[in-house]
Amino acid sequence: MREANACEELHKHPIRGLSDPAVGLSEIAVTRREQILDAAEAIIAGHGIQHLSLGRIEERAGMSRGQLTYYFPTKESILLAVHDRMLRRMISEFQSEDGPKPQTGRAGECFRFALERHLAPAWPTPPAQSLLSILFTFLAQTGHREEYRKRLAQWYAEWRSFIAADVAGSVPEPRFAPPRVAAALVQALIHGLDVQLMMDPEAFDRTEMLGAVTKLFAPLFAPVPDSPTPGAPGSEG
Repeated sequence: MREANACEELHKHPIRGLSDPAVGLSEIAVTRREQILDAAEAIIAGHGIQHLSLGRIEERAGMSRGQLTYYFPTKESILLAVHDRMLRRMISEFQSEDGPKPQTGRAGECFRFALERHLAPAWPTPPAQSLLSILFTFLAQTGHREEYRKRLAQWYAEWRSFIAADVAGSVPEPRFAPPRVAAALVQALIHGLDVQLMMDPEAFDRTEMLGAVTKLFAPLFAPVPDSPTPGAPGSEG
């Protein structure tokens, strides 16, 4: 029999990053889209995001401008698709690794596992660096690019909801903090650590940071102990 899962019913929707927009398209359309995104990723990895242009993508993918814009009308739409594909790939890799999985009532263990990945000596990996570079580009332009702001706001909200559902299904009442607050704290921590490590890989000792954060965040994933009843054994008189 399948093990009971306390979090299963709390996840009403899948992670958006796992939803492939190419599902349902013709084989040729899927192939063309992948060629375009492969070319864009190669340019970002080899030359930096600032050198991404429709002309470079055309040359790399071996397509005409008309073919390119049939699938992606603007460079921005390609960038958004690249971001989503990279995110989808990283989520799939995370779920395929050995270790605790989301949606299984093990929010604390999942947090520790994710934290270990983000504080590993090899992090951020080249794919993660490319994804973070795109993410930071979006963040820098959210003031005047509404499509970037909406995409990031939606993705961050879904990420928080996903973590909150795991906390709600893992940590019984009374809790140190409401699940959505706990999720926002986890999200802010992971994002902040990634920013620091992108700028300076030696910003802090990673082992020491892992120990400190694990202790600091432990109350989020454990029920608050009952306060002693006045006059009971062990309470102060």
